[in-house]
Amino acid sequence: MVQKVVIAPSADGKTAELIIHGRLAAILAAQEAWREVSRELRSEQSAEFDRRRSAGEFKSLADKTKFLRRCEALLAERGQEWMLLQMSVVAGAGFEPAAFRL
Repeated sequence: MVQKVVIAPSADGKTAELIIHGRLAAILAAQEAWREVSRELRSEQSAEFDRRRSAGEFKSLADKTKFLRRCEALLAERGQEWMLLQMSVVAGAGFEPAAFRL
């Protein structure tokens, strides 16, 4: 899961940066990528909703609700694809003393 962890001072000199190498890094990167894709998808759907509303394409509250439910379904569908990349990681007993030489 983790090949190595590099600890270095941050650019501001007040905190430290941890750089993780290994599969865990890939998992974390995939989760961040999903957050970005999700934000973009929500933004696109919001812009489309505004465009359709301004154009008078929604004739009733039911039309608006149908559009919003379709957007929710699309986001849920895409989310399920990304969920396949996630996994749980649990540190065993005594992890902290061994990992941090305590």
